Amino acid sequence: MDEADKSGREKWSLSEGALMLFNNDDDNGDRIPDWRDGDVNGESDVEDLAIVNIQLAENYRDAQIYISTDTDVTSYINVFQKTESGWQPVDISGTEALIPREKIVLGVEAKQFADRNWKGVVNLKAIAEKNGRQIASDSIQIGVVPWLMSPNTAAVKELHVSERGYANQEFIDKIREIIEKTGATAKINPGGTTWMQDTQEIGYVQFPSQGKMRNMNVALKANRPGENDRYARSLLKENFGWFEVGKPRQLDPLNRWADAYGNLEVTPPLPGYPMGRVYYGKAGEVGMNPDIIDFIKAQRIQGPPVDVDTSWLMIRHVDEIISFIPSKFGKPLMLIVSPEAGVKLLEELSEEGYGQAAINRGLSTQTTVRAALKNSKLIQHNLYLQREKLNPLIEKLKQEFNLSDDQIIQVPAMFGYSGYSWWPNMVNSVVINGELLVSNPGGALINGRDYTEEKFRRLVADSSLNINFMDDGYYQQLRGNVHDATNTTRLGKNHPFWESLSDNMSEFRVQNLDVTGMR
Repeated sequence: MDEADKSGREKWSLSEGALMLFNNDDDNGDRIPDWRDGDVNGESDVEDLAIVNIQLAENYRDAQIYISTDTDVTSYINVFQKTESGWQPVDISGTEALIPREKIVLGVEAKQFADRNWKGVVNLKAIAEKNGRQIASDSIQIGVVPWLMSPNTAAVKELHVSERGYANQEFIDKIREIIEKTGATAKINPGGTTWMQDTQEIGYVQFPSQGKMRNMNVALKANRPGENDRYARSLLKENFGWFEVGKPRQLDPLNRWADAYGNLEVTPPLPGYPMGRVYYGKAGEVGMNPDIIDFIKAQRIQGPPVDVDTSWLMIRHVDEIISFIPSKFGKPLMLIVSPEAGVKLLEELSEEGYGQAAINRGLSTQTTVRAALKNSKLIQHNLYLQREKLNPLIEKLKQEFNLSDDQIIQVPAMFGYSGYSWWPNMVNSVVINGELLVSNPGGALINGRDYTEEKFRRLVADSSLNINFMDDGYYQQLRGNVHDATNTTRLGKNHPFWESLSDNMSEFRVQNLDVTGMR
């Protein structure tokens, strides 16, 4: 016990004070998150506890010691006492005394993250009594670690994709080939959901343990009506958590995909947002499930979330409009679809004498450059989208994300009247450890090279990524692309969130904090 511990233990913020973990991994392999079983499952589970030491002066050692909280938090935390026979549950109502010990060791775990109903902080109080009379007390505030989302630029451990038989076999084979050289693992889910991105959001938590920081991946299950999102829970294991927030809701047909997680993304670190900032798609009054948005706000690090107008899209997911990739210069680059750039690309081809070249090759929308340009309704629709939807959005995101013009890359795209990507959407892409998986746009072949692919390569030249154009025609016909079809388990940041939020961490004493003062 030192003065730093003593002065800091009764106050708490995200950058200062004791932390506990929402213990939602599965250390004993029973397929149940550890917080639910009311037990400590071996040494690996002990590492998931915040350790609180109560040291008693000699004249208090014959006192009875009780634990209480300032409010009823039995729904939010479990407390255990270390004994010769193992870790025993502790009554935190202040009515049942602890097992007498010269040095009392408690372990604390949270049973959920902070949300709209709970700020995530408890005031744990130790009370000494003799002959039914309170003679001393001391307390400590402990806060639950926040759940954090991983950006598209973070290092990848695993890529998840479903095998749909012959239809996407070429796509799967290409992924295996690329992943093998990145150090990541491809997790192929036979017969699983087509849209792996929508079934879960794999984030992470950071917490201190024995003087070191640990990162642990934690999957948030999607709430999609009519869908069985069991895949997220299948990932539950030791040091890989799983949880859910809210319940599926019934939405109108136009917005029925709003709660899938292709509609929930986070930026890389940005000025003012060292852990990134969450953004999501919104169509009129309908956006991501309010339970999820309030949950993100309650984490207080990657919010407040930014809403993006997706009302003009068929699927209405934000990952159809925006994605982020790393650059050679440290600042992230934002890719954003540009219907105007799509029209200009066709005009360039026509001016260079390639009006008869085929575009959207192999797709139901295959046509020629000349025929597309003669379709005045299609051209005017896309110019309207740029003028009324994309240009205002760019200005909004420059402010919300603190982006400079040189960080914004407008990627050629075109959209049909009902809001589907008219050729494969190159923004809907995935970064995997220096490799970019992006849709093969099926552009005009000029001297054996895809004109649209070459345009994209020039646009992202500052990224230093190796570009892999994927044949995702199977997904394109179903109105999705590479990012929609995949999901990723990414490494958390090496730098702890509490130091990112504050440079003055000299009083931050977490897992081995002593609750004392009983002299």
